[in-house]
Formats: sequence, structure tokens, C-alpha cells
Amino acid sequence: MTLSRTDRLMAAVSVVLIAAACGSESSDSAAPAETQVDTASAPADLEWRTVGGVSVPSSPTAGPSTGTGVTRHGYDKSPQGAVLAAINGQTALAVADDRTWPEVVNTVTAPGPGRDAFAVARAAVTVAGTVPKESAPRFVGFDVTAYEPDAATAAVSVAQTVGEDSQLYSYPVALQWVGGDWRIVLPTSEENIDAAELDDLAGYTELKAAS
Repeated sequence: MTLSRTDRLMAAVSVVLIAAACGSESSDSAAPAETQVDTASAPADLEWRTVGGVSVPSSPTAGPSTGTGVTRHGYDKSPQGAVLAAINGQTALAVADDRTWPEVVNTVTAPGPGRDAFAVARAAVTVAGTVPKESAPRFVGFDVTAYEPDAATAAVSVAQTVGEDSQLYSYPVALQWVGGDWRIVLPTSEENIDAAELDDLAGYTELKAAS
């Protein structure tokens, strides 16, 4: 079975989506100033690179800092690092070819039943080539929905458009700090995770467009 470039990108990206877990502390009592972190700012040194035809953000300070191409990893343990790990990880899973996908899965995802299910599904299809510009996603914003400085988990919602369509979509992504790096927590095959349409970027931090 061979997927079209557009179909295999959207199918792979939809698989990696997982709803953010509820478990944050009550907002009634403010955290001490020294424990507060900035979850609303994009990295000041944001850069853009192209992976498999998709433009993705990166940062010399927040990551990725290690590897090449679809296997790049190494993110700062910060909200900004989690955001970049979510976007870059989604893209790597979607565009990795038949030779590189096993390494990509082991690098950008956390161990668990969701990863196992994804590997079984991915082994049954063939992916090759790059995503054409007219159907490539464009990442335009983010919202860090869960983050605690001392926790090993985070959750972000990534806003994007697809190709030349101006409709905004949001994708929730859960992450786990594993082995000194942020990794995507893949859902199990029984979970039904969908993208949500957005009217605008209210509540999201905008990612500046690649020049």
C-alpha cells in the first residue's frame, strides 16, 4: 500500500495527537514567583528549516540540538523546548521514509503502547518523497496547556494551516521528559483524537513566519 504525500502526512500527524491530561493545580493559589515560568513566549532566537518539504521551527537555545534531518532531537527542559519537540516530532513522524522511521520513532516518542501501535501501523505502509508546498502544514502558533518546572510531563496545543487553505486547526500533543529529552506520547489505537477548528489565534502565541 502506498500513501499519497498529502494523505500520509495527515494520517501520520493525526496519529501522534493526544489530548492533554487534566491534572494542573487549582488557580486559586498563585505559585511562588520563583517557580513561575514563561509559557507564553516563543523562543527569541527562533529559526526555520525544511524537513521533508515542511517548514519547522527550531532554536539554538531550546532545540533541537542533536542529530540531522528527521532524527534531530535534544530539547531544553522548558515550555519552549516542549513546543519545539511537539512540532518537530510530529513532522518527523509524518515524513520519515521507510528506512529512517524506526530510528525516528525511537528518538522522538516515549515508550508505551501508543508507540507500539504506531510502529505496527507504520510498517504496513510505504512513505517516500517530500510533501509538496500546496499541501504542507504551516505551523502558526502554540498554547502550552500544561507545564510544571519539576514535572516530567507537558502538554501543548499546536495551531496550523494546511497548504493554501486558510482554515486554522489545533492539535493537542502530550509530551514526557525521557532520558534528558522531550518525547511525544503517542495514543493507543483505541483512542480517537481529532483536530479542532479554530476561528482565530486568540489564546495562542504566534510563531513568526519563516523568511
